[in-house]
Amino acid sequence: MKKVSLIFLGCPKNQVDCEKILYSLLKNNYQITNNLEESEIAILTTCAFIKKGIKECENWLKRLIRLKEKDKLEKIILFGCLIEREGERLLEKYPEVDYFVGLSGLAKIPQIIKENKRFYWQEKKTVLIKTLPRIITQPFAYLKIADGCQNFCSYCLIPKIRGNYQSRKIEEIVKEATELVSLGIKEIILVAQDTTLYGIDIYQKPSLSQLLKELVKIDNLKWLRILYTHPAHYDDELLAIIKNEEKIVKYLDIPIQHVSNKILKLMNRPYTQKDLIKLLKKLRKIPQLVLRTTVMVGFPFEEERDFSELLSFIKDWQFEYLGCFIYSREEDTPANELAGQIKEEIKRARYHRLMRIQQKITFSFLDSLKNKKTAILVEKKNSGRAYFQTPEIDGNILFKKATVNIGDFSLCQIRERRGYNLLAKIIDKKIVD
Repeated sequence: MKKVSLIFLGCPKNQVDCEKILYSLLKNNYQITNNLEESEIAILTTCAFIKKGIKECENWLKRLIRLKEKDKLEKIILFGCLIEREGERLLEKYPEVDYFVGLSGLAKIPQIIKENKRFYWQEKKTVLIKTLPRIITQPFAYLKIADGCQNFCSYCLIPKIRGNYQSRKIEEIVKEATELVSLGIKEIILVAQDTTLYGIDIYQKPSLSQLLKELVKIDNLKWLRILYTHPAHYDDELLAIIKNEEKIVKYLDIPIQHVSNKILKLMNRPYTQKDLIKLLKKLRKIPQLVLRTTVMVGFPFEEERDFSELLSFIKDWQFEYLGCFIYSREEDTPANELAGQIKEEIKRARYHRLMRIQQKITFSFLDSLKNKKTAILVEKKNSGRAYFQTPEIDGNILFKKATVNIGDFSLCQIRERRGYNLLAKIIDKKIVD
């Protein structure tokens, strides 16, 4: 039985793919190990969204190549977005790699490993969207409702990497969600490149609200969380169901990227600052809603006044959580060809200025929770998450080891903030069956 290590890099959408790969490997009698030193085969899942992600992939690949050169690895497999972005150029660049597998080859990996010669698999502009079994090792699960993108932001390669937007049918998604819940999953997290555009291709209109109406009917589903929403694709029906459905977590991820109308236009983001304000006013009327956003600094032609607009907006709207990217020039994107590129030291300075402001906002929000009682989904014997925390992004709620069961909902009382985490005391070990 061959021992295989799977190294996961990238976003939650990649994680879904990795969970499917794990299942297919186990089904085909491969043994999974987290110890590279004892592996015979290593699979590296790749991210190619920005140069930083590619650099991380390359660093991991160098490590795997060193192991192979020492005869501690038999085979190396590269899978995912990097193959879609770089294509067959990788064959020459990495002669030590045995197999190169694009996104659509996911289900073929157990068979591809058996090849005795170098193998390359890529189908342009295709993504895997059908349901495949998965191995899930936590009490929550990401559920991919669509793949690909048709927004064509000027800085982004996703449409070229993952192809056009492709939605899964409502009944297929509901079936998978029901199966996940039957396995004990308590929280389902909807992901796509743009969840709010869901259904545009197969139902001829955005249909996330219709999907949500079906998902909330699933018995024993406790939390339904929505990530990767687009500011331009909300409507009143969607806002209403988010507000009124108890199972839908009052937490939204809504990347705005910028607020300067000049920069938004250059980014090819189809809204204005006025549109953002109109949407945020509606969102802030939803009781207890927590907002996460993402912004970008250092985009071409971003002047100090544009950046100052962004800072003022962040201060005014007090997003509970915010992530910031420093603009990265990416080949084959329209933004790469723009004049007015910003110096790296200016980009970094703006990043640090913005994040100092946001840290105060986030810490203030977390400090305001002191002595509050909240339900948490227990993920480890000494930690869990409340509704206002997304996995692997927003921090955790920590407590002294208690006789709690992983996957249960417990009630805790928050005592203090510790960085981006919260310390708490368990009051009731199990509050939901």
